[in-house]
Amino acid sequence: MTDREFMIIVKGLKAVYTDPKFLPDKDAMEVWFGLLKDLPYKVLSTAAQKYMMQEEYPPTIAGLRKKVAEITAPLSEDMSELEAWALVKKAISNSGYYATEEFNKLPELCQKAIGNPANLREMSMMPTDTVNSVEQSHFIRNYRAQLDRKRADSQIAPEVLKLIHSMRLGGTPGIEGQAQRQIGGNADENV
Repeated sequence: MTDREFMIIVKGLKAVYTDPKFLPDKDAMEVWFGLLKDLPYKVLSTAAQKYMMQEEYPPTIAGLRKKVAEITAPLSEDMSELEAWALVKKAISNSGYYATEEFNKLPELCQKAIGNPANLREMSMMPTDTVNSVEQSHFIRNYRAQLDRKRADSQIAPEVLKLIHSMRLGGTPGIEGQAQRQIGGNADENV
């Protein structure tokens, strides 16, 4: 999205949300643009329109990104917890000797919720009632957490996600400058 396209969206938002504290100056506009510029104009414009039709209060960057995630997420991308458990239960039944193969057949979120093929193999050796109660409960809790994380990550700009992942891996040199550039500022400026 270009800065000119962003200004069109801002004019619409300011026409609906007339509070003078909402995007009060050029600095605020630059920060907002820096954190929203990765989004395509048409997508952000549609999300802003949806926001204006549904919300009484001025948006935040997070609020607009949530609306973007709502309108761009495929309707059937994620299965329900019970659908996912049904796949895992089938994989468990074949995991005595083929745990790795069964684990690799599972969708990524199911794999993350289970952890590794050894956990599948271990579940295949448990009594059925334990698997159907305790392990199902653990899986559903873990699957829900993975789904929430995926949804939250979908609202973050790709460059920011890369910075987060590099920090998790211990790659923090130069982060201050990268973060400043991300939000549209100059790393040398005093804030």
